[in-house]
Amino acid sequence: MSRPSLQYLQIDELMAHAGGDPWAVDDSLQAGSPTQINFLAQAFHSAAGSATAAEETFRTAQEHFAQYNRENGEQPINNGAEVTRVKESLHATTEQLGQIAADLGTIAAALAQARAASQANITALNANLIGLDARIGMYLDLQNQGYDHDADIAQCRQLAKDDTATALHNATVIRGSYAKSLQQGLTNLRIRDGYDPDAALDKFDADAPAPPPGPVPDDPKQFNDFWNSLTPGQKDWLYGQDNNIGNHPGMPCDPPDHLGYDHYNKLHLADELGRAQGAAAHAEELRHQHPDWAAGTNIPRPNEPGAIFDERVAYENWQRQFDAARDGAKYLPDLLAVDSAVRASPDRKLMLLDLDSGTQARAAIAIGDPDKATHVSVTTPGLNTTVHGGIGTMTEEATNVRQEALRQLGLTPGHATDSVSTIAWIGYDPPQVPGFDDKTASLSGLWGVTHDDLARAGAHDLARFYDGIQASHLGGPADLTAIGHSYGSLTTGLALQEPGDHGVSRALFYGSPGIAASTPEQLQLQSGQVYAMEAPDDPIQWVYDARAVGQGIPILGSYLNNEFGDFGSNPATNPEVTRLATGAATVPDGHGGTIVLQEAHGHSDYPRFPDGGGIRTTNYNIAAVLAGLGDKAVRGN
Repeated sequence: MSRPSLQYLQIDELMAHAGGDPWAVDDSLQAGSPTQINFLAQAFHSAAGSATAAEETFRTAQEHFAQYNRENGEQPINNGAEVTRVKESLHATTEQLGQIAADLGTIAAALAQARAASQANITALNANLIGLDARIGMYLDLQNQGYDHDADIAQCRQLAKDDTATALHNATVIRGSYAKSLQQGLTNLRIRDGYDPDAALDKFDADAPAPPPGPVPDDPKQFNDFWNSLTPGQKDWLYGQDNNIGNHPGMPCDPPDHLGYDHYNKLHLADELGRAQGAAAHAEELRHQHPDWAAGTNIPRPNEPGAIFDERVAYENWQRQFDAARDGAKYLPDLLAVDSAVRASPDRKLMLLDLDSGTQARAAIAIGDPDKATHVSVTTPGLNTTVHGGIGTMTEEATNVRQEALRQLGLTPGHATDSVSTIAWIGYDPPQVPGFDDKTASLSGLWGVTHDDLARAGAHDLARFYDGIQASHLGGPADLTAIGHSYGSLTTGLALQEPGDHGVSRALFYGSPGIAASTPEQLQLQSGQVYAMEAPDDPIQWVYDARAVGQGIPILGSYLNNEFGDFGSNPATNPEVTRLATGAATVPDGHGGTIVLQEAHGHSDYPRFPDGGGIRTTNYNIAAVLAGLGDKAVRGN
């Protein structure tokens, strides 16, 4: 669809703000011809007949195609020849021909749907821009009569930019979804059906983005160089192949074309959120159909040989659908939490969204752009942290401590222009101990929290995350601080011991059960660059007390070490580590006065700012350390 004719808005300016051309994306989809692909599918279906195993799939695809297709076309005469060629060259059976027909029909339906959705998206954009352009003209006329409408004109221009960016986002999602369907269909045709349709489809397929040259590098720095060499179309192609591409270490946050991890991970979030919401709605529909079955009551008895009951068959079909719908919605709370957190402020960047790698959802959100920040911190949480329960709180804590770090830097000569990015990283599976209501899960969680298996698995990914931050950082290395809380301090300590230089400048641990190291050198850090905090009433001390008592009892001491793990000495009492205060304190405010710092209690107060306002000593210390101002942090006893 062509760009609208505008008098006061500039298309080039709108595209520059959006970071791409939504009309070009639409053109690439409209270049395809789903009708011709469907004609080919029908030719194979005619040769196969309607008695194949793929018949239902073919019929569903035809209904889907008819729902979305708005294109007319004459059937080419050479489709029969293509079917004959395949039959002869592959010695294709009727079943194969039927499956080829179904797969081609599915591709045609996907393209028809993508074209229809893209056309609707661009039609809405054009209408909005034409309307906003007319409003600007009206306001300019009124200004010529002496009225002030500068704010209204500015608002219209901003709305036009936002609408264009939204349309580009929608267009990219639509094209990416089609590209994914196309690749799945082509894989089925080539591997399962033994038919390579390239020659038959090339002239009718959408003008999809071209693949980039060569394989995707694994090394973060090599990946960053590779990514920055790609065209927007090649980046979109990679996203279509792998919706997790934004999680790759070394992916930039917001490069000049705006196609970095924040863009692609937010596309992925929107896609997964839509799927999960749809699955949840379907599960609810099924629950309403059979509330007793959903509650586990009135279940029809199982069928036996010679005794098949329709109600049992219906129940089993319902149960399969219900289980699939609930499984599709299992990450909905996590996705909603991430969506809420990133929508709260435009300076929040979605660095990680992973629903595939672990037993829990994983996510990381940065406050500020880590690629451009002078100082960057990564906070890793511990026991019982989940994305749905923790990402919102951690992101708020990261926002608050960033502001405090900027305040302190602003008062420090030579650092007033320094910038800060704070990252909340839930990129591993922290151990979970739900409590007495779920004894099985609690026992599993107790095993996890008393062993380092989960920490070691997370440490590898965390070290690569550090590597990725440095690989994409602009203007030299970032001043990078690794922060670990609770079991996350063990994960952080192990990450710093992963082979290689991860570019970390310093580390801070609080509420730690041990960091698997006793000196800064073991963490690959300089002396004086490791800090720790522990509140007097933090129950984490029980870990060390129990171990100390156990060591004095023959046999029991070695049993405790073997069965419950020994994560090393307490960093908060280690003379090799700088201990920072957690109690109330007073510090200069930089303007001749003082700031009263409140004390922290228990195991969770360290990063939390007081509900009633003010700041804790631990908040102040975290900010000072990540800002590289550890000499100003309040020392502990």
